[in-house]
Amino acid sequence: MGKTNVGGPNAGLQPDDFKLRKLVANLGNAYVRLAARDRRKVMRALKQITFEQFAFGNASSVSNWDRWSKDEMKRCFLQMKPISPKMANDFRRWAAELLETGRNNRLHLNLLMGELEFRTWIEEP
Repeated sequence: MGKTNVGGPNAGLQPDDFKLRKLVANLGNAYVRLAARDRRKVMRALKQITFEQFAFGNASSVSNWDRWSKDEMKRCFLQMKPISPKMANDFRRWAAELLETGRNNRLHLNLLMGELEFRTWIEEP
């Protein structure tokens, strides 16, 4: 029987989590460099993905575990591109990584939005 790692220092993050954290950091850096008006536009685009099912679907079925689709990601990317091509490309990379690993749920999107707001709060004088 093989030995499994149940605990210890390597139990928390998986190797792809480091890539994901780097992508979130890049998104945060691009976000804080935007003007306040552009930040609001980016948040509006992200919120459309998060609350689209609430607006058009069954309100009782909305959950943080609901998945967002590649089409929703593409729509958000296209809305961000005129605002900031760098932010849009960073978002595309982040979303593609989540789609690839199967973690494309609304919870990760809410966490990203919280991280972006937090980064703004830290950067403000």
